[in-house]
Amino acid sequence: EKSDEIQALLEKAAAKINQALNECLSAHMMTPRPGSLPALPPAFDLDEPRRPSTDAPGLLDKMLLRSSRMEKEAQELEAQYQQDLVEWNAARDAHEKARSDIDKAIRLAAKGYSAQMERALDYVLSGIAWPKETLLEYEFSHDVSGIALDIDLPDEGDVPNRTAEARGNGKLTFKTRSEAQTRKDFVSLCYGTVFRVVGEVFALLPGIQKCLASGYIQRTDLATGSIGDQYVISALISRDQWETLDFSRLEAIDPGATLKAFGAVVSVDRTSRFREITPMDLATLG
Repeated sequence: EKSDEIQALLEKAAAKINQALNECLSAHMMTPRPGSLPALPPAFDLDEPRRPSTDAPGLLDKMLLRSSRMEKEAQELEAQYQQDLVEWNAARDAHEKARSDIDKAIRLAAKGYSAQMERALDYVLSGIAWPKETLLEYEFSHDVSGIALDIDLPDEGDVPNRTAEARGNGKLTFKTRSEAQTRKDFVSLCYGTVFRVVGEVFALLPGIQKCLASGYIQRTDLATGSIGDQYVISALISRDQWETLDFSRLEAIDPGATLKAFGAVVSVDRTSRFREITPMDLATLG
């Protein structure tokens, strides 16, 4: 029985160690299907402050001259309660207003109101828990039927290269993934990230018919030693193309294969390292 407990603890520890890599390799798994709406912020859940209970001075308190001190303490407690109540009401009202504003933005974004499209998209993109730091900028086309996204992808050294396994011998066994495999893992993370971004846009904004997503990474220029941006993926995807995907089977989808099938500009060398590419221009949105 004790050995079972130890094994369970080791398996839990191994899962925690492997979690970061698993998240990198499954960045696309939370991609919403077209037409699904994002979750609103949770309702305000802080408990309302309670009025403090105080005892009125009794005869003994008055005889011992404690009544004035007790009354002062009661007044201070009441004043603190009133201040806490004011702050609680203000926090609740601000939270509910923000929640209502987001709900309104999402509904109006679905109807094509450009200002609300920006607000809703900012809300959705800022709420994604990326496995590694990912930054985004975007621009709508003139007729607001297309969008171009610039994605600052994770760095090449961000992907974990170690895994753990509890083999039943009372110890954790660690493995270091090869450099080649780690490079493949990084490529998979980048494909999954671009896939997720495109999916979020098409799910949230039904008026968007084309999505141009271009991702770049930071690399050192060996000639100068300076660090600069290099684009490595650029994909122009139509809504019609996107809606051919089976979102009930995301685990069966290879984001890299999807992006390539949709005509993505991408080049990976024989060592599984991205080559720099020239991204598609905003004009391709039409």
